Amino acid sequence: MSKKTQLIVLLTAAFVLTGCAGQQKSSKGTILADSEMVNIHLFAGRLTMTVKSIEKDRINIGNTDNTVNLYLDTDQVYVNNRYLTPLGRTKKIKGLLCVRASIVNDIQKVLPTKEPELVITPVKPSAELSLLKNHSKWLIIVDPGHGGKDPGAISPYGFYEKTVNLSVAAQITEMLKDKGYKVIMTRDDDTFIELEERAAIANRNKASLFISIHADSCATSTANGFTVYISRSASLAAKNLAGSIDNQMKKTGTKSKGTRKADFRVLVQSQCPAVLIELGYLSNYWEEKKLRNENMQRILAGAITAGIVNYTDK
Repeated sequence: MSKKTQLIVLLTAAFVLTGCAGQQKSSKGTILADSEMVNIHLFAGRLTMTVKSIEKDRINIGNTDNTVNLYLDTDQVYVNNRYLTPLGRTKKIKGLLCVRASIVNDIQKVLPTKEPELVITPVKPSAELSLLKNHSKWLIIVDPGHGGKDPGAISPYGFYEKTVNLSVAAQITEMLKDKGYKVIMTRDDDTFIELEERAAIANRNKASLFISIHADSCATSTANGFTVYISRSASLAAKNLAGSIDNQMKKTGTKSKGTRKADFRVLVQSQCPAVLIELGYLSNYWEEKKLRNENMQRILAGAITAGIVNYTDK
């Protein structure tokens, strides 16, 4: 190989190495797939923070202990007023501003590692519950929402709504049977069932009550709380049932969003008093953590059971 050829090879290699190194250092120049990005609300949730403000050139998120500022114009991320890393690529996906998900790990490395204690408040037995009542005349349909090919909502950490629905519903069923009620579950395993069939199961069996179990999700990670739904044309009996369950659910430490009206098919098509309960938000970091917790699932099941018992005993 001639000296001229050797020189060309060396220069070419140097150019390639310099170009690669330059690309690695420039987060703006790095091409990221949409799957490697996350919207700022889920971004804040993963840091157990909330979005405080969104301005043209700055996004502020934080909690009681820490503050993170994302500067769009200067390509900078500041944590507790100290520069941490370049912001890198931003993009709007489905109308929501997204940033690279890897920043979460960068920030977590400089934040305190100790997590706040997960607080779960047990539901105390109600003085109104009576084991002397004849519960065998009541046939209750317990409906775990979604199932099979339909996972329902999926948390940012991959937890399926259908999973918590089935767990809580199964425990409600067991607790009600222990108190003498007749109970039918619309599904007792990971099976897909059409909405119309769920209501039809109640109608064919001339059910006394229909209880549907779900979990919520929202693009905003700060949304939280449980909700009890009834149909817009709900009977007084359905309203009273919803109120009784709401009163007991409040004792679990989860915020109540009250009783709301919506014409979900399982509510409209059921011929008995029917309610649909959203246990909490899987899109909220702390509520998702609670809904994953087996003890919390048992407590939620106990609260719903207590609400049903209080209603039937009155």
